[in-house]
Amino acid sequence: MKGATLLSIGCCAATAAAASNVRGQHQKVHKKVVFKEQAERALSGSGDISFDDDMWAWDQGDMETVWDDYSIEPKKCMIYKGKHVIAYELYGKGNNQCAKKSEGTYLVDVGTFATAYTAQKQVDYALLGNDYGGADALDYTSCTAVQYNDVYYYAQLGCSNQGGLKMYVYSDESCTQESNSNAGLYNDVKIQFNACQSCVSWPAEQGDDDAAAQVELDDNFYSYHEYDSKLCGAVDQAASKESCGWGCRKAVKKGETNSYNIKKSWNGFEKFFLFFWSFCAIGLVWVVLKQRRMMSREDAIVEEAAMNGMGLKKRHVFPIALGIIFFVLLAMFMVWKKLTWLLLIGANVGLFAHFVFLRRKAKKASGGGEGYIKDAGLEIS
Repeated sequence: MKGATLLSIGCCAATAAAASNVRGQHQKVHKKVVFKEQAERALSGSGDISFDDDMWAWDQGDMETVWDDYSIEPKKCMIYKGKHVIAYELYGKGNNQCAKKSEGTYLVDVGTFATAYTAQKQVDYALLGNDYGGADALDYTSCTAVQYNDVYYYAQLGCSNQGGLKMYVYSDESCTQESNSNAGLYNDVKIQFNACQSCVSWPAEQGDDDAAAQVELDDNFYSYHEYDSKLCGAVDQAASKESCGWGCRKAVKKGETNSYNIKKSWNGFEKFFLFFWSFCAIGLVWVVLKQRRMMSREDAIVEEAAMNGMGLKKRHVFPIALGIIFFVLLAMFMVWKKLTWLLLIGANVGLFAHFVFLRRKAKKASGGGEGYIKDAGLEIS
């Protein structure tokens, strides 16, 4: 009886071991077939899995959105309704570098966006064979204790008043009482705002990603990678994501306007030429008026007839000149650079050409013995 019992137990153990072995083999085969169950890994060659290949691996993301069709534009980091958030705009297929096909403006917390943005940059750089590195500020995406000079503080990454990122230091564990100390911390997360970027980047050179002899199974990088975006996928699925309404978009636009005004200004080189061409125009007006005083009666009559043919009178010249001066000054004030240079340089060229014309006429008249009437060219009819 005892021997029969032992034999029965041994048979059961052998059967269980065999079943376990079969399940293990089945699971191994299952992992080779269903790619989405592969663990996320870094660049190939690491040897962490038997079917690691020589390109970037699929990251277990969903296959509902082809992120390769999308682009994203970070707009501004701001404090909105008491929260430190980053506003971004998402663009769909055929957006032509964020020129059209906007799918809306959204908000997400600073920590989520900064982490996802850095991860995306690491992917982009790695695909080009470069190392983007990390960012120490990502250790403070939430309220975190830090010891500095034997004093405990709390730090958290947030938004500055200028629309960028800033490391805040607090004296309480809830991160509500801001401290004057910087605790030796600074922000090293660099986000490029108001710049369009594709949600998915690709290797600089596309080759055979199944070239290694030890490869047992290709991970179909070129098929799956179009669904893989560390940035767009993360912020789209973030729990803190919310739509940016009219008031929110107005706050974002206000920051863009300030950045525009800072960017659109006259630099020192441009200011020099503004003064140069302005004084040239004043000088040319003076010499043209002086030259017109020497016009002959015949030239004055011919000129007036030509102006009458265009529907103009000499009395119209002064208001036209004032209008040109007004538009030049307005363009300078509004920093409309192209219009300013067009009007200013155009006025100088026109005045110089008129001076040359009058000068040649005066020489011909004096050579032919023709007389002139003083101020004939300045008479207003």
